[in-house]
Amino acid sequence: MMHFAIELLAWLAISAVIMSFAEHQIHRHLMHNSNFLSRRFQPFKQTVESHAVLHHGHYRAIFSDEPVPPGQDRGLRLSLKEGFLEALPVACLIATISLPGAIILVMVVCLHHFFWNIIHVEMHKPEQRFFSSWPLYKWLARHHYLHHRYPNSNFNVVLPLADYVLGTNSRASKADLKAMYQLGFLSLRPAQSRLLLETLSDRP
Repeated sequence: MMHFAIELLAWLAISAVIMSFAEHQIHRHLMHNSNFLSRRFQPFKQTVESHAVLHHGHYRAIFSDEPVPPGQDRGLRLSLKEGFLEALPVACLIATISLPGAIILVMVVCLHHFFWNIIHVEMHKPEQRFFSSWPLYKWLARHHYLHHRYPNSNFNVVLPLADYVLGTNSRASKADLKAMYQLGFLSLRPAQSRLLLETLSDRP
């Protein structure tokens, strides 16, 4: 029983690492750059245009704006169905050595897409959901804010491991820190808040 539990935990960790690198590479190469697929297939071309051009064009000037009615935030969401289908080929390979590992991978991919949809919408269309004050969410929001400031970095949204391993994690400037504080992504005590604003008030 203990051996089986350890195996499940190991596959959970492996699947999270796989998902982090998949998220990074798909976001970087399929959503941001013209590539072999986008030059030949319309759906991939639309992905680049909707994300790199429209999404980044809108949220570079302002990181968050007013919430929109359900159904009108499609550009901020991933398809759980597509994520499930995309995970199946890799899951089939893993199933040749471990059926539980294959099942866990599919679950991790679906959970990733679920969490992406929740937090990505909250970042850009904030509704002050129950998790919006959590330190983990604020850390992810700061990470993603820098992606919109510097589009060639911080490609991870949910699992930022790959950004650190592959060297695409960007550092916040003083102006970035001030903006993140104003957005509520920096949790500081009152004295720290005053000191930060005084320090940054006349600096870029």
